[in-house]
Amino acid sequence: MKAMIAGAGQVGIALAKYLRTENHDVVLIDSDKTPLGHLAEQLDIQTIVGSASSPAVLERAGAEDVDVFLAVTGNDETNILACCLAKSMFHISKRIARLNSAEYLVPKYADFLKELSVDVVVSPEIETATRVMAEVSISGAVDVASLANDQVQFIGLKCRKNCALVGKTVIEIRRLIGDVNFSILAVRRKNQLIDLTDVPVRAGDEVYILVASGHLERVLDIFGYTYTPPKSVLIFGGGHVGFQLARMLEKADVHNVTLIEKSEAQAKFLAEHLKETLVLYGDGFDDVLLDDINFSSYQMAIATTQSDEDNILLSLLAKRNGMERTCALIHNDLYKNYMQGLGVDSLIDPDSVMVSSILQHLRKGRVQGGYFLQSGLGEILEVSVLKTAKITRGPLDKIKIPDGIVLGGVIRNGVFIRPNQDLIVQEGDTVFVFVATGHVADAEKLFTVELSFF
Repeated sequence: MKAMIAGAGQVGIALAKYLRTENHDVVLIDSDKTPLGHLAEQLDIQTIVGSASSPAVLERAGAEDVDVFLAVTGNDETNILACCLAKSMFHISKRIARLNSAEYLVPKYADFLKELSVDVVVSPEIETATRVMAEVSISGAVDVASLANDQVQFIGLKCRKNCALVGKTVIEIRRLIGDVNFSILAVRRKNQLIDLTDVPVRAGDEVYILVASGHLERVLDIFGYTYTPPKSVLIFGGGHVGFQLARMLEKADVHNVTLIEKSEAQAKFLAEHLKETLVLYGDGFDDVLLDDINFSSYQMAIATTQSDEDNILLSLLAKRNGMERTCALIHNDLYKNYMQGLGVDSLIDPDSVMVSSILQHLRKGRVQGGYFLQSGLGEILEVSVLKTAKITRGPLDKIKIPDGIVLGGVIRNGVFIRPNQDLIVQEGDTVFVFVATGHVADAEKLFTVELSFF
C-alpha cells in the first residue's frame, strides 16, 4: 500500500512511522520544511515541501499512484480541499480528513462532506474526550478500550505489590483465575514486551488483558483495582477537548462538573453552551481561585490544556490537595514513561488516540475493528475468520503462531471464549489478536494467505 499524508505535525509523523514499520510506502507533505527535517532518511519515506491543497504539489508527490490519502494538517479547509483534489484529479480510492471545527462535525453535514470527497472524518478532540471517558471509571488503568460492541473490554493495568498475580507465570495465572473469563495479551516491562512463559510477573509490570464485559469487576479485584465511575469531576482547560469532555460527562449524568478556563472569551462560550457544568474563569495555578475550590468535593481532576507541563503540574497540584484520582493529556513520550504513579493516575496521548482511530478506518477485508496501544508496542485486531484461514486447521496447540502474535480469545455466538490448547477456531468466529508493531504481515498469513489487513 502507498499512503500519502498531508501534514507533518505529531499525528502525521506518528502515522508515517507506524506505516513504515509495516513496510508500506509513505509520502509526507507539509508546507513548512522545518518539521520534515531528516524524516526522509530516518523513516525511509518521501517528503515534499508544499501545500497539500495544491494540485501541482500532489502531482509532484506522485498522487496518481497512491492508495490512501490522509489529510491531517491543522487546517480544516486545507484538509477538505486536499481530499477533494485527491479524488477528483488523482482518483485516490480512500480519503480521510482530520477536522477540528465543531461545525463540520454536526451529523447533518455528513452528506455535504461526502460530496466533497471526504470518506471518513476524524476529530482529535472528540476521539480524545471519548478515550478519557473510557478511562475515568478505572483508576490507574494505562489503557482502556471497548471491543465487539461492548462484549469484550481491553484493559492495561499496572501490577501493584498487592496484586495476586505477582510472582506468577502465565501458566500459573491460568490455573489461578479459574472461571474468571479473561486472557493476558501482553506484558510490558521497562517499555519492552516480555515473554511470561517462564518469567513471573513483577510489581510495576503493565499487563494488557482481554476480559468478557460481565467479568470486568472480578478481574479488577484480582489486580487490586475497583470500578468506580466518578460522580464529580474537575476539568482544567476548556479548549476543544475540555469542552467535548464536559458535554460527554453531562450526557453520562455526571452532574457535579466544574471546568476552569483562563481565557475570558472561551469561558463565556463554555458557559453558554454547557448546561450542567459550572464554568470558572481563571488560571488553575491561581492560589486565590484554588482557595475557593473545595477539592474534597471532587473525585477526579482531568487536565486538558495544550501544555504537557501544565497538565502534569495541575494533576500534581490536585493530588496534593487531596484529589483521589487524576488524569492528564500528554504528548511527550518521556513524560508518559516516567510520570505515571508519581501523582498522575492516567496519562492519555492524543496523538496515539488519533493514530488508533485512523488505523481502524484504514483496515479492510475481514478486520472488523482494532485498537492501537498508547504505548506504541502494537495493536489489537478484531478479525472475522474465513473458512480458508490457516488458524482453522486444527486445535490451537497444533497451529504455529508466529512471533509477535498473541491470540486473545474468540467470540462465538455472542460468547467470549479465552484461548486454550484444545480450542478449534471456526469459520465465522471473531478472533482478537495482539499484533506487536512490525508483525501485521505475519498476522495476515495466520488468518488466510489472501487476506490483506491494509
